[in-house]
Amino acid sequence: MVEAGALLDGAPLDRLHHHGGHGPRTNLDVAANTIGVSFEELRTAKETVVIGSTGPGANTHDFPLLLKELLGLNFKIVSGYSSSSDIMLAVERKEVDGRAGSFTSLRPFIDRNLVRPVVRARSSEPGIEQLPVDEEMAPNARAKAIMALRSAPEQVARPYVLPPATPADIVRAMRDAFAKAIKDPELEAEGKKAKLDLEYLAGDEAQKILVEVMKQPQDIVEEFGKYIKFGE
Repeated sequence: MVEAGALLDGAPLDRLHHHGGHGPRTNLDVAANTIGVSFEELRTAKETVVIGSTGPGANTHDFPLLLKELLGLNFKIVSGYSSSSDIMLAVERKEVDGRAGSFTSLRPFIDRNLVRPVVRARSSEPGIEQLPVDEEMAPNARAKAIMALRSAPEQVARPYVLPPATPADIVRAMRDAFAKAIKDPELEAEGKKAKLDLEYLAGDEAQKILVEVMKQPQDIVEEFGKYIKFGE
């Protein structure tokens, strides 16, 4: 059993057998402290909104970059912060106006009214369902497809897989065992204590999302690669 971040024996990712994951991970494209409560106010803001970032390849950079390039938001992305915590210190010092990141990591600052959520990706959690979804704000089909592609990893979150040649009965047994384990009351209690989200994602659902990603047209993948630079 391995996490789905790598190929097994060169096998394409869509041929691996997903037996479950704990997620999805809800990402906020932007949480800001100087803009009104609506996405429309953010979209029409005349003043440049400064977003703190750790650098390309991180959620703090890639999410607002797509909003800037594809949705036309007036962002200035300032990279170089060593961590998300340092960005929040910069928000408190009013060096930057906000940052992007997971709802879990931003929730303490939202609860303190330091920032407020403005726009989210496809996945959601109680309390932010009413936020506009980035891909629904896209001005054209191409931009919407790229935003949807960016949302795929957070929907799958932390998947676990088996090699392509794994017998079907083993795949079923692993999926059943994973489902029971992730829903175990003691494990759920430990997760809450550690402030970890352990929402169950079925293996077939994770596989469906990944297959959809792998079917994207080459031009969309290439366009996506202009903005999202993994490993940088």
